Amino acid sequence: MHFKLKRSSLWEKRIFYCCIAGMSVFFSFIMLCSWHVNSQTGQFLYDSLESIPYNDVAMILGTSRTDHNVPNDYFSYRIEAAVKLYKKGKVKYLLISGTDDPETSYDEIADMKNALHKRGIPESAILSDKNGNRTLDSIIRAKELLGLKKFTIISQELHNARAQYIARYYGLDTVAFNAMTPDLFISRWEVELHEREAKIKMLLDLYILKTRPEVSGKTGIQIPPDCIKDKIISGF
Repeated sequence: MHFKLKRSSLWEKRIFYCCIAGMSVFFSFIMLCSWHVNSQTGQFLYDSLESIPYNDVAMILGTSRTDHNVPNDYFSYRIEAAVKLYKKGKVKYLLISGTDDPETSYDEIADMKNALHKRGIPESAILSDKNGNRTLDSIIRAKELLGLKKFTIISQELHNARAQYIARYYGLDTVAFNAMTPDLFISRWEVELHEREAKIKMLLDLYILKTRPEVSGKTGIQIPPDCIKDKIISGF
C-alpha cells in the first residue's frame, strides 16, 4: 500500500531545508567576517610588555566600571594594562576615550580617571575624550581632532582586533596591547558573540555606510598643556 505526501507536507519540508540553508550561510558569513578581521590585525596585537613598541600615547577604550552592580573585570584589567605600559615607559600619555552621559550618571571618563589616579598616574599624563561613544568614534576622533597618527590601543584581544582594523583602515600606524580577558565562561561567550556581531557592523560602517562619529568637533576633549608643549597633539 503506497502513501503520497500531502502537498502541504512537501512545502513544509522545503521551507525547513531553506531555513537550515539560510542559517548555515548566515553563520558562515559571521565566521568569515571574524576571520577576516582577526587575520588582518593579529600581527599588530601584543601580549608582551617587552616586545610592544613605544608610542607617545596609548588609548584606553572605555567600558563600564561595574556590570549589574558588581565590579567589571574588563574595566579593571584595561586599567591594569594601561598602568603597566606607563610605568614600563612604553607610553608617555594615556588617552581615555569613553562615554559620559549626565542623564544616567554613567561616566566612563571619571571612573577611568579615578582608577588611574589610584594607581599613581598623574593628571598631567591623562588625556580624555568623553565623546568616544563607540570604538569607531574613538579612533576617528583621535585622528581627526587630536591629530594622532601613531598610538597604542588598550583593550581585550577580541576588541583590540576590531579597533586595530578601524585604525588601519584610516591609515593610522597603531599597535594594540591586550589586557587580560576575564576567565569566566559565560562572560567570554557573551563577549565573543558580541564581537562577532560588532565586526559585521564595523565592516558595514566602513565600507558601505561610511559612518561618522556621533559627536563632531572638539567638545569633550581635555588636553594637558604638556601634550601641546611637547607637540604630542598636532591638532592643537
